[in-house]
Amino acid sequence: MSLRIAIIGGGNVATHFFRSLGEPIVKKIFVRKREENGHLPLALLSESKDLRTLDLSIIIIAVLDDQIINVLTTYHFHSDQIVLHTAGSVDIDIIYQRHSKSGVIYPLMTMSKKDIIDYKQMPLLIEGSSESDLSLIIQLAKSISTRVAYFDSHERKIVHLAAVIANNFTTSLLLDVERILKKNHLDKHLLLPLMKQTLHKVFSSGGIKSMTGPAVRNDQKVIDAQLSLLSHYPETLDLYQFFTHRIKKDQSESSDI
Repeated sequence: MSLRIAIIGGGNVATHFFRSLGEPIVKKIFVRKREENGHLPLALLSESKDLRTLDLSIIIIAVLDDQIINVLTTYHFHSDQIVLHTAGSVDIDIIYQRHSKSGVIYPLMTMSKKDIIDYKQMPLLIEGSSESDLSLIIQLAKSISTRVAYFDSHERKIVHLAAVIANNFTTSLLLDVERILKKNHLDKHLLLPLMKQTLHKVFSSGGIKSMTGPAVRNDQKVIDAQLSLLSHYPETLDLYQFFTHRIKKDQSESSDI
């Protein structure tokens, strides 16, 4: 069966779903205001909320999590159309309670409109309300990526939680690093080889075996000197103390196993 897709939304995730699928598959993109979505093909944009008469196999709702309900209550779908959302922490039932042919296609990736993403390597976590619906969702997902896997709503929420901690929290810490280096007129790119090696080690050997530094060595002299350097960065100082204590605790517990 040939895929005929519509996307609801014009933000980051919607934009990348369009780019990954392309115009031969994406027939319409539904947005609130066409003039605010100049990054998408004008000919595909529509402000209509009635999709019942359109020949569409799948409709992807790619909006903010708290806007999914609003879409489901204001848009009209044909009973034969499969309606998906793209959220990591939203249950499939949010659609299924209103539309029986439902599913999820969650891209496990950070996305901004200007990002260049290797879609073939982007994990897509999928779920469907029935075997027949899931079959078409799999066809859709595999047209984008080689890394497609079934996760139920609970499993997907756990993966999303892990992704938030791994990505967003790490990015927040690196923002502290960026501020410190910038204030001292030092190049943040000096850390790039270190960070690449750190990620490689963590995913190949695990977190405990990858830890190095003064907290692991219990080098209190270096720790005290670095705490002194952080005296003008109180929030980062608190984080330094927290993670130093935690690393020491993790090392102690791992040595007891």
